[in-house]
Amino acid sequence: MTDLPSVDGTRLEADRYLELLDSDVDALLAAATDLTAAVPGCPGWTVRDLLSHVVGVYRHKIVAMDTDAAPPPRETGGWGDLADDEDPREVLRTEYAALRERLTARDPATPTWSWWPPEQRLGFWIRRMAQETAVHRWDAESAVHGVDGATPVPDDLATDGVDELLGWLTWEWDDEPPQPDADGQTVLVSTADHSWTLAFAPTRVAVTGGGTDASAFVAGAPSGLLLHLWGRPGDHGVATMGDTTALRLMRERLAAATS
Repeated sequence: MTDLPSVDGTRLEADRYLELLDSDVDALLAAATDLTAAVPGCPGWTVRDLLSHVVGVYRHKIVAMDTDAAPPPRETGGWGDLADDEDPREVLRTEYAALRERLTARDPATPTWSWWPPEQRLGFWIRRMAQETAVHRWDAESAVHGVDGATPVPDDLATDGVDELLGWLTWEWDDEPPQPDADGQTVLVSTADHSWTLAFAPTRVAVTGGGTDASAFVAGAPSGLLLHLWGRPGDHGVATMGDTTALRLMRERLAAATS
């Protein structure tokens, strides 16, 4: 799996993603002790809403893998619907068992549909579900223990999560509002042994691995950097400096890519 798309060579093996996914699902469920607690990283959501969202994500991906085609968009609604008397923790356990069965039924290199054009393979979903669940596990723990009490994302998964997220910025932005003041500004994002250089044009973002010089810099430990880039609240120990326009351009594109 390590030869699959990765900007700076962070890709993990399928077994490692699945190991981390199992652990994060267990931790997410363990943290969901108060379904009415507010989720700091998802304004307006309770823990019940968070679990409903994850259920909807899992159901949507099950259909995608079963049909090898694009399901109706999750935004159309209904994917995470729960009856008033349903315990979302039990529903999540059931849906996760079904999801994991699909993730392990075929080789990661097996062709299947995904919304990310560069990778139309099952391995995309193994990576994506591990990353999705890690951030929402942190969300659930932060709802119960506060943003300073949630367990960090493991270094290898967090570094790969930064790589995945920054890679999305290379999406074709033709249908999105341009950034008219983007004129070659660069941002160097770095953590531990990996770094990424982002270069901005009005309707394009180039992302390459490595680099030493840029208009602005963002650096931190892997988990803190990942959560910072995903807009999660708290002091994640991330340092930023340099051109404020470049930093704003990065934040705008990240917000659009993750909305």
